[in-house]
Amino acid sequence: MTWRYRVAQLSRPSVRRAVGRLWFAICAAGAIITLGLVGGRHLFIVIAVWLVCVFVPGRIAIEALQGFGPRVRDALHREVARRGDRYGSPEGLAVMAELLYEREVRPPRLAPPDLAARVTDASVALCRRPAGPDARSNGVRRAVMICGSLLDRWLSTIGAGEQDPRPVAGAAREHGAASTQNGAKPPVLWDPDASIQDQWVVLRAVAGLGALTKVLIALYEDASGQQMGGSRSLRAVADAAMDYVDQIGLRLDGPPWESAADIPLAPLSQDLVGRLAETWVAFCQTPLPAPRRLGAFIDSLPQ
Repeated sequence: MTWRYRVAQLSRPSVRRAVGRLWFAICAAGAIITLGLVGGRHLFIVIAVWLVCVFVPGRIAIEALQGFGPRVRDALHREVARRGDRYGSPEGLAVMAELLYEREVRPPRLAPPDLAARVTDASVALCRRPAGPDARSNGVRRAVMICGSLLDRWLSTIGAGEQDPRPVAGAAREHGAASTQNGAKPPVLWDPDASIQDQWVVLRAVAGLGALTKVLIALYEDASGQQMGGSRSLRAVADAAMDYVDQIGLRLDGPPWESAADIPLAPLSQDLVGRLAETWVAFCQTPLPAPRRLGAFIDSLPQ
């Protein structure tokens, strides 16, 4: 399944860019070695051969394979979903994360094009973080509770910021400084006076967090064969969060955000909320693949 999974991943632009950079490095190293073997002679011919006869055909093949990617991916989804050991390998886990994303998530209009890839990468990394089946099951459940808590706190902050009267222009900086100094909320969560571009960055990160919460719940329930406590409420909150993102970002009319009272939440300190939000926004802003940014978010999660 490994080679088919890799072909399927070529449908992602970030994977094609990474493979293209690797192929260029290989061809450059080959040209340098060839020049060393011929004593530095025929520089133009060596470069032309490696460029025209090796690099360009390989790069064309990489781009051409993206057309086969979706078909191979759909076949893998059908095959892996029927297997009893579908979570026994990293590729199987990734395929199931992609499949459950397609089943569970209805992305908002404000969502970035690579939302599915980001959520898949994050959910796979979170599921592989603990060692052992029991530890992984407990770790995923705890990650769901932490993501749900962060999502609830984040949206409550956005809702409060949208309902509060905006300060006049002369007092805007003083208002922002006071809210930062007194610890009322981490400034990374929401700034009503920020530009619409900056607000969209935050709202897209919130949409990604809602999608990640739903995928993690689906992975836990599918792998364990049992329903997670409070999963219906958490799914409803995640769906409402993605709708609320469109409402705020596209300036649509709608009801104010109301925090749900019956969802299982993990206690998070104000500093931890700010650190988790900051690392998650950084991951959502960085072009894929972004293993360091994702690792920083995962390392911020309490054990």
